[in-house]
Amino acid sequence: MKKLINLAAIVALAGAMVACSGKSYYEGVSKGSKSEVDSLSYAVGANFGYGIVADTPDLKFDWETLVDAAEVELFKSPAITTDEDHEAALKLLQEFFNEKRRPRMDERAAELFKEDSTRQLTREDFIDFDSFENDKERKEVSEAYGTDIGVRLRPMGLPLKTYWFKKGMVDAAKNESFMTIDDTQRHIQMFYMDVLPLKNAEESKAWLADIEKQKGVQKTESGLLYRIDREGDNNVKPTAEDIVKVDYEGKLRNGLVFDSSYDRGESIEFPLSGVIPGWTEGMQLVGKGGQITLWIPGDLAYGVHGSGGGAIGPNEALEFKVELHDVKTKAQAEAEAAAAAEAQAQSAE
Repeated sequence: MKKLINLAAIVALAGAMVACSGKSYYEGVSKGSKSEVDSLSYAVGANFGYGIVADTPDLKFDWETLVDAAEVELFKSPAITTDEDHEAALKLLQEFFNEKRRPRMDERAAELFKEDSTRQLTREDFIDFDSFENDKERKEVSEAYGTDIGVRLRPMGLPLKTYWFKKGMVDAAKNESFMTIDDTQRHIQMFYMDVLPLKNAEESKAWLADIEKQKGVQKTESGLLYRIDREGDNNVKPTAEDIVKVDYEGKLRNGLVFDSSYDRGESIEFPLSGVIPGWTEGMQLVGKGGQITLWIPGDLAYGVHGSGGGAIGPNEALEFKVELHDVKTKAQAEAEAAAAAEAQAQSAE
């Protein structure tokens, strides 16, 4: 069997329900039209369908229930990382896979070994086996499985047309897809390697051009945009080699917060040499105790590769609000760490 693109791994690395217009909070998802084939959406769905059947041949899902549950989650805001529906789905899935499916699979394996104790079990041995006890359980697990797929997929911001995403998954699961596994790989790879980088670069450029017109926004030679929201001590500004303590909030162009120390309730400390170039440059423009907003072009952020499976796509421009609480030289930080280690050692004696 040819190797599948592991979409489950892709989505593992990032609300409002469907409105009358069929649009979601995040404009990347819509219902789509039956008369207009969307190859990317179909390919993503088919890749999931092929992968699920290959990995779990014993699970004879209620595919319509599964894809409908995924669609519901896709139309929620990507800002919602989990909710009560998802928590309930995860609990049900954990119970089913650990307490029900596993013993049934073990029982099936024992039956096969009775026939031939030397055989090596393969997925083909479970194609005709159904791990679901009854249709009620099948429907419940299918709904939970689809819910989890939708939750994990929606932060990726793929421009999915859910009609074709659902159809692709069901067709592949039933071995009726007009795309082969290789076809799905090509479409997904083309989107991530060609279409999305160009789209993000063009849209980020236009977004930054609008930001640049705002009052108080300044631009550096590198293209970094910034605004000093609160003056700090301009006599204490960090260098690229210093260590800073900050609170920050990071947003995408659509306003989605993808990272926030405020939400975690804890400031963070790190060397400026170890972050994206836009941060390294931008934080040298504000004094200790100050606050700055940075609008960072893609080439000064995560570049053509994005954040690697997270919410930040290739060539994505970003916005950060940052409060600079403290600045330390590397020597100061090392001295503090040594003093703390010594104090801890003494208290342990």
